[in-house]
Amino acid sequence: MQYITSAFKMCLSTLTQSIVSRKRLILALAALFSVSAAISLPVVADHCRQHVYQKWAEGWLAWKNDDPEAALEVWSDIGISANFSARPSRIEYWKIRAMEKLGREEEACLLKTKLAKRYPFDFYTFLIFSDGGAGSLGDACRSKAESLFYPNPWKKEVSAAAARTGVSESMILSVMRQESKFRKNAVSRSGAQGLMQIMPTTAKDESRSLKMETTGSDIKDPGNNILLGASYFARLSRIFSGELPRAIAAYNAGMMPVTRWNTLYADDWVEWIEEIPYPETREYVRSVLENHEMYKMLSGEKSGPPISVLMSEGPMPVEKLASVPGHKKSDM
Repeated sequence: MQYITSAFKMCLSTLTQSIVSRKRLILALAALFSVSAAISLPVVADHCRQHVYQKWAEGWLAWKNDDPEAALEVWSDIGISANFSARPSRIEYWKIRAMEKLGREEEACLLKTKLAKRYPFDFYTFLIFSDGGAGSLGDACRSKAESLFYPNPWKKEVSAAAARTGVSESMILSVMRQESKFRKNAVSRSGAQGLMQIMPTTAKDESRSLKMETTGSDIKDPGNNILLGASYFARLSRIFSGELPRAIAAYNAGMMPVTRWNTLYADDWVEWIEEIPYPETREYVRSVLENHEMYKMLSGEKSGPPISVLMSEGPMPVEKLASVPGHKKSDM
């Protein structure tokens, strides 16, 4: 009986060691897989982004050469790689435009529904749906998204700046959200400061225009900073005769580059935005316009045309802007 017990214990010990060894092996394999994934994922993501960039450029060239069929074929070949790009919605939107140009309305309608469901409140979704695709979301989900991502801080200061400069509260909030994410002490690498990310030289110019007495330390004060930023935006809007995409682009890239870009040979404003040669400014314009639509929708503001007008109107040559009395395509 003793021998049987000893043999049983030995078997149990061997079995236990085997189980422990297998567990260790599984854990080791899992750890190895995790490390491999962590190393390889950035490589895969970069490869996908390169694939999207190449296909987008190829399709865009076809579109500009008035060949929507070739453009659609190339853009449709992007597949899931689009998810690794900054705005996957862009590919879907331009596929819709190509389908409509080819008379494939039914396919375009299906893709519009998909766009609204997958990318609600996106710049490209707003171009097609005035509510940004909110109709595809439940009330609770929509309300939570709005309150989390589109706050309305500094109400007193924003209202005062809007009243003094003529720039709408929704536009001030839209620029502020993109510039500083509402951080009053934000300072950029280039030296832009505060909620509206104003450069000290710009602050001096606007202070002089507003007859304000400000010092360097006053620039970050929320009330001053918002007013100076709104005043600068109002000046840019006047320079570009109310053409909102140009004014927004100039706030980010400066007035001279935007003037130099002129029409960028674009047939409409959406094409113009796609042709902006500075990637940061291109995304900045999309984001501010997207923010603007959200804040207008949240506040119930009815002023100005819907963002969809960007598809039907195009940029006027810069040299003609000053000679057109009352020319105003957008509303601040």
